[in-house]
Amino acid sequence: MWKSALDAFRSRRWSFHFRWILLSIAVGVVSGFGAIFFDELLARTFEFCIKLHTGYSEPSPGAPGGTIAGFTSPHSLLLILIPALGGLISGILVFTIAPEAEGHGTDAMIDAFHTRAGYIRKRVPFVKIFASAITIGSGGSAGKEGPIAQIGAGFGSFLASVLKLRPRERRILVLAGAAAGIGAIFHAPLGAALFAPEVLYREMEFEFEAILPCVVSSIVAYSIFSEVYGRNALFSPGPVDFALPTELIPYTLFGVICALVGYVYVKVFYGTRNRFFRLLQIPKIFKPAVGGLMLGIIAFNYPQIMDGGYGWVQMALEGKMVWYIMFLLVFLKILATSCTISSGGSGGVFGPSVFMGAMLGGAFGSLGHQLAPSWVINPNAFVLVGIGGFFAGVAKVPLSSIIMACEMCASYTLLVPLMLVSSISYVLLGRTSLYEKQVYSRLASPAHMGEFARGLLEKMRVHEVMVEREVTTIPEGLRFGELVQTVTRSPQIYFPVVNSEGKMTGILSINDIREILFEETVAQLIVAKDVATPNVVRVFRDDSLQDALDKMALIQVDELPVVREENPDEIITMIAKRDIIGFYHTTSTR
Repeated sequence: MWKSALDAFRSRRWSFHFRWILLSIAVGVVSGFGAIFFDELLARTFEFCIKLHTGYSEPSPGAPGGTIAGFTSPHSLLLILIPALGGLISGILVFTIAPEAEGHGTDAMIDAFHTRAGYIRKRVPFVKIFASAITIGSGGSAGKEGPIAQIGAGFGSFLASVLKLRPRERRILVLAGAAAGIGAIFHAPLGAALFAPEVLYREMEFEFEAILPCVVSSIVAYSIFSEVYGRNALFSPGPVDFALPTELIPYTLFGVICALVGYVYVKVFYGTRNRFFRLLQIPKIFKPAVGGLMLGIIAFNYPQIMDGGYGWVQMALEGKMVWYIMFLLVFLKILATSCTISSGGSGGVFGPSVFMGAMLGGAFGSLGHQLAPSWVINPNAFVLVGIGGFFAGVAKVPLSSIIMACEMCASYTLLVPLMLVSSISYVLLGRTSLYEKQVYSRLASPAHMGEFARGLLEKMRVHEVMVEREVTTIPEGLRFGELVQTVTRSPQIYFPVVNSEGKMTGILSINDIREILFEETVAQLIVAKDVATPNVVRVFRDDSLQDALDKMALIQVDELPVVREENPDEIITMIAKRDIIGFYHTTSTR
């Protein structure tokens, strides 16, 4: 009964869109509950590891400016030891069970889409949940989006395996799962639905087939998550606004600064991994502990860089932080995130990027308001714009970053400056990206290589490739002994067999001869016509190269004779699979 239900679901009797809506709902439900579980696990871990033992906690929204100092400097030695211990536990968990769960999970999801046909091992999401909760909960500087993206993506991959869906459908469900988890935990269903199809590529491209499933799954997951946590925005920016066109000039300058700091972020992040942690002569399992120790040294004086730091983002939005402290925290957060994730710790990079962008915007807005109050009229607005503008450049996701920043702050008032800063940051950073598994475009993705190649080959014709070289033909009546001598002297593999009029009546290969080569009694009686295959599959000069490859694949050969339609028995030349492949690569790389 279960098998017949699955067969019916996979059949064409189901409406295409209705089928995808059902699949997306299922992914959204699991991702929504997964987001709740992960968020609770993370909160409890942080409370037990950091708050209970060190007394440190982030300020809550609306905290008076005078009390903020009390949150910042517990100067407990445990702030050094706990992140190191958390890194050790996380390293043991990841590198002994699922090594692909190290680092930021979004990159793993991108890699699964492009190179693994969307396949994610079942154990990976579970390892990622607990490893990330330990890493972040013990004070590590990492975000929630990587783990939650792998939870949703992992279930999407699992569901596709159960239903025995095609690789293309598996990839779409992986994206739907990632969008659902991110949309729920960041209170940004629309932004996340666009983020998952956009983050795959460095150029302005989308995996457009996945947008509808991502929208549906994100809505479902966000609805479930909101039932527990309410429909409050992640941040409360208060009344923010901007003046047209006066403030567009400082926003333009801010976009340039976002790109410059974003470049430093990416280079430090991967430089720390490549030039320090990879060269460190200790087992991989211990490297996250070293990263945790390095982070702890920073956190001893500046604990604001631990965890996501969202309480401090809220304080920046409320204008309760000094500009030079915010500016310093940007670069300390870059170092802290590099220590945590580049060492092999488990977590995402979106959360830290939100913190960096917010602090950078707060520092720019506050200082700019002091120096030129007539130009920077609303300094706190730069915090919100920094959240979206900074990540748009470093992650190559300008559209989804704009939407997510607005959703996380429940305000579309700053849409215009967000668009401006995001565009500038994206353009100036060029191909520099925080996600190294991104490919440049759909054309460069292994997931789409087949369909693009087929599309190009269907436009190319056989006569463009063929070279009219001399072809060794075999007369029908040639005795077997002479046939063997002729074949062994020729560099060809396939030999057309012709009648007395030169018309092609068959074709034979070296393999056909090899089958009877040592049957001496039979060989004396055989002629070429007896060995040849009479029904010759041929290609015409005006056939497409894809037609030629399809014919080769059908009969499992590497060469075929080329003929004219008006004279199908008169061979012109032979065309080989290697000729077609060589011509395709030469043409497609011009």
